[in-house]
Amino acid sequence: MNLLRIAPLLLALTPSAAGQADTIQWGPVQDVQSASEVSTNGTLVTALNCWAQTFAAPTVNGVSFSAFAPLGWSNGGWTLNAGSSTGDAGYDALLDSARVTSGGSAGNPTGFGGIQLDSLATLTVGSTYEVQVWYSDQRTGTSTNVLYDRVMTMSSAVGAVLTSGGLVSNLSAVTQGPLSGALDADPNNQAGAQDTIIGSYCIGTFTRTSSDPLWLLVEGSHPQPSNILRPHLNAFQVRDVTGSSLGTNYCAANPNSTGVPAVMGASGSAIAAANDLTLEATELPPNSFCFFLTSQSQGFVQNPGGSQGNLCLGGAIGRFVGPGQIVNSGPAGAATLGVDLTLHPTPTGPVTIVAGETWNFTTWFRDSAGGAPTSNFSDGLELQFN
Repeated sequence: MNLLRIAPLLLALTPSAAGQADTIQWGPVQDVQSASEVSTNGTLVTALNCWAQTFAAPTVNGVSFSAFAPLGWSNGGWTLNAGSSTGDAGYDALLDSARVTSGGSAGNPTGFGGIQLDSLATLTVGSTYEVQVWYSDQRTGTSTNVLYDRVMTMSSAVGAVLTSGGLVSNLSAVTQGPLSGALDADPNNQAGAQDTIIGSYCIGTFTRTSSDPLWLLVEGSHPQPSNILRPHLNAFQVRDVTGSSLGTNYCAANPNSTGVPAVMGASGSAIAAANDLTLEATELPPNSFCFFLTSQSQGFVQNPGGSQGNLCLGGAIGRFVGPGQIVNSGPAGAATLGVDLTLHPTPTGPVTIVAGETWNFTTWFRDSAGGAPTSNFSDGLELQFN
C-alpha cells in the first residue's frame, strides 16, 4: 500500500470543518431491548421520566431519572408494558407510562408537542450535548385504535416558540431542525413474556451556539388515517459530551519530525445510533496534510510504502479521502474530522456501523526526515460501539 502516491491529491485539496447548529441532529432509531442502551456518555445534565399516573423516579444503567410533567402535557397513559419486560425493573418503570399533550384537537398526524430544554437545565454556549428519547406502548388497543402501531417523530426548534396545552402554535416563525426516524411504539407488535423489543429510542446531538430557547419537538402519527392521537413521550435525558475522550489507544507509533509520536483520539459518542463521532490526531507536524484510516482488524506493519512510521491496522482498510476529508494539522499540529457512521469507508464501499461492532483508527500524515519528504502514522485507536 503506497500511501505516498496520494501526495498530489493531498496538495490539491483543502480541509473543511464540520459543525452543528443548535438544532438536534438525529441518529438512527433503535429498538428498546436492555438497560445497557441508556447512555452514560459524558456528564448527565438532566434525566426525566414522563410519568402519567404514579410519579416514578427509576435508576437505569446508573442514570437517575426524575419524575416530570412537561408544561401543558397533562394527559397520559400507564401500564403500557402490557406484561412485557426488559429484565430490568428500573427500565420497565421508565417505559410503563407516557405523558401526552392536552391542548388543541387530536389529529393524525398530530401537531408538534414542545418541551423547552434550556428551561430544564443550564446549556453552555460552546458545549456539545447528546439527547436520548424513548417512546413505548405495548398495548394492542382496538381494531380501530391499534395502540402499538402509533409512531412518534422527533425534531427540535430554536427561537421564541409559543405553545398551548403543550402544542406548538407558531412553528413557521422559528427555526426547526431535521426530523428523526419513526419511533414505533412496539416494533415487533408483541407483548408478554415472549416479547424481546419494548419500544424505540433515538439519540441526537447538538452544539450550543447561542442562548436562544431550544425546544424538543414531538409529532405523532398512525398508519390508519382514522386513528387520531396526540404527541406522546415516555422519557428523555440530556448529557454534556463536550470533549469526551473515546476508545483505547494501542500500538507504538514512531516519532515524527517534531521529535514525538502522533496520537490518535476521538470524541463524541460511542453509541452507533447517535452518529456523533469526531476523529482527532495530535502531536502532528505543523501544517501537514493527513487523512484517517479505519479497519475492523488491528495490525503492525513497519514502514509500509516507504513510510517512516508503523501502520497499526490490518485486514480491509478504509480511507477517509472523500470531499473535505483530507485535512491539515495547522500551526498547532492537530487535526479533526467529523464522520458519518452511516457512510463508513471500506475498500468495497461505505457501510453503516452498528451496535456491537469494534473498529480501529489511525492517521496517515505527510512528514519529513532530514528534509526529505516522506510519511508517518499515529498510533492506533480501538473503539467499541454500542
